[in-house]
Amino acid sequence: MNTSRTDRRRQPRHRSDDPIQLLTPEGERLHHPDYDIDLSPEELRGLYRDMATARRIDAEAVILQRQGELALWPSLLGQEAAQVGSARALADTDHLFPSYRDHAAALCQGVDALTLLTMFRGVTNGGWDPRTHNFHLYTLVIGSQALHATGYAMGVAKDGADSGVIAYFGDGAS
Repeated sequence: MNTSRTDRRRQPRHRSDDPIQLLTPEGERLHHPDYDIDLSPEELRGLYRDMATARRIDAEAVILQRQGELALWPSLLGQEAAQVGSARALADTDHLFPSYRDHAAALCQGVDALTLLTMFRGVTNGGWDPRTHNFHLYTLVIGSQALHATGYAMGVAKDGADSGVIAYFGDGAS
């Protein structure tokens, strides 16, 4: 996965309660002066490559789980774009707190796919250093990552650090 990130964070100028529409129902991009993005063909290919790689790894892991080689593998199918887009938008100093199926985000943060597989095989309790990737360990307890991220964000704010914190969670946690 492409782990080179640039800081794309911008302060939106939109302050109204009016809804913002960036896509038509057909999926075509709508221009909005506060939320415009101009990606090069190379950047677009990189995003697509990350999504396709994540989907391929996910498909292989589903097969491994069905064969009994993995104790668990929560599929990310259908979430690739949200994970890749949000993870690739992070700055190098930002931190990500995942749930248990955020494999595309993990890959974007530089976590090795084999490391993910060993955790779901049950031979490690995580296998990566959260400080190295700014990607914290998976949370299998539904919703607890939101609390971890909130506490971390409060600490970051009190330290005055220029970094963001993102938490991934599903409808069960909300």
